[in-house]
Amino acid sequence: MKTLHNLERYRRQPRDQAGTALVMSLVILMILTMIGIAAMNTSSFEERMAGNIQEGTHAFEAAESGLNRSLNLPGALVLTTTTDNTYTFGITTVTQARVITAPTGMSPPKRGSGYSSTSFDAANFDQQSTGTVGTATSVVNRGIAQIVPK
Repeated sequence: MKTLHNLERYRRQPRDQAGTALVMSLVILMILTMIGIAAMNTSSFEERMAGNIQEGTHAFEAAESGLNRSLNLPGALVLTTTTDNTYTFGITTVTQARVITAPTGMSPPKRGSGYSSTSFDAANFDQQSTGTVGTATSVVNRGIAQIVPK
């Protein structure tokens, strides 16, 4: 009789575990879903970061272009006044650069520049350019000198 009892127990065992495969597959599916959601969140965050870096780079380039354009503008370097110019770049995206040029004074030309300090002076200016693209802003500062006769 003991042998028959053991056979019945082995026959009943698969019936007792009939829902285990379903529960395990649901747990694995839930884990895979959570990994997929985390990957989607990470990729969308990285996409926003890349867009912000691109806007920041464009703002920096706009600020540099504003400085270059201000040097090519006649009358941008005036010894008596501060000039404030705004330049707009681009066709599809509004890109602006605001350049402020302020005189800081006179000094002798740099040694080795080829200009005599008895005949020439260097007019010094500070320039600050603020480039804006979308929500990104970049500020570039530089000092320049213009050789002028005494």
